[in-house]
Amino acid sequence: LERGSALEVAAIVDPSPERRARLAAEFRSPAAYGDAEEAFGAQKFDLAFITSPPGLHAEHALLAFRHGSHVFCEKPMTTSAKEAERMIAGARAADRLLGVAFPRRFYPNFADVAALLAGGGLGSEVTFTCREGGTYDWPVASDAAFRRDRAGGGALLDKGVHTLDQLSWLFGPPQVTRCRDDSLRGGVETNSVLDLEFNNARGVMQVSWEFPLQSGVSIRGSKGELWLDGGDIRSYRRRNPGGRWQRIPARKTWPGDTSEQTPAQRQPGNYHACFELQLIALVRAVLHGEPLAVDGAQAALVQATIDRAYELAEPLEFGWLTARERMAMNAKHWRQAA
Repeated sequence: LERGSALEVAAIVDPSPERRARLAAEFRSPAAYGDAEEAFGAQKFDLAFITSPPGLHAEHALLAFRHGSHVFCEKPMTTSAKEAERMIAGARAADRLLGVAFPRRFYPNFADVAALLAGGGLGSEVTFTCREGGTYDWPVASDAAFRRDRAGGGALLDKGVHTLDQLSWLFGPPQVTRCRDDSLRGGVETNSVLDLEFNNARGVMQVSWEFPLQSGVSIRGSKGELWLDGGDIRSYRRRNPGGRWQRIPARKTWPGDTSEQTPAQRQPGNYHACFELQLIALVRAVLHGEPLAVDGAQAALVQATIDRAYELAEPLEFGWLTARERMAMNAKHWRQAA
């Protein structure tokens, strides 16, 4: 990385020769390695992107820190708060940056609503309902994502890291008071429901790999209501008590280039544009010392919240089953079998 320069992909690492070749073809002649130790032994890198399975994130991040690289880690940061703290300690010891990929931090409507809530714009007695769900359709190369010993969790660790980070952005540090999920012995949850409390708000969060929920966040307070639609990042809806809903265009923008002086401002129009602004913000953090959108400590807070949810997990009730079927299913819940 150099001031005023673009980000250059110097090397890629993948144990599969086929995937390695396919990925290398997307960039301008990077070196290709089958193992991370080999890559760091052969070259020096300013920045390492960790996109391996979550259970390997801590190992790969710590390796990068030992070799002097900054780290940008795909979500989830890892599979436990203990591993997250190891990564934070490694970054601190190496005096390197540890960023975590939460592109939703570049949703302009959430940024505006976070500012509105911080200023007391909804008044007191704030409650919320947050839902996100759809049928799991991500291409997989193995069954690792559906095994608790390999993945660490399911829908909550996959979708829930995003929604928990967004709720933390809006309301501050969360506390889990109840968790219900449908994970059976040896498997991971496809549905999870959390009761959450914050210093100034309380509500319910639901995530699903199975049901196409009406994704979004509904927020209610003494001064009105807000609705953030999961499919729209450039506006939100608001209504005062007894009034009509109004669409409010988002105003928040971010630097759209890496120049140090007066960068052009941009507002993303879709989710993919958020990835680009996230990378720009990352480069600006490395070159100019600007804060990361989400650093290791913020991501570790989300990880600790998920850990606590799994500690409290109880069987999710399925009302269409008979009493005997519910008893049999509950006996197979992963927490019951632990």
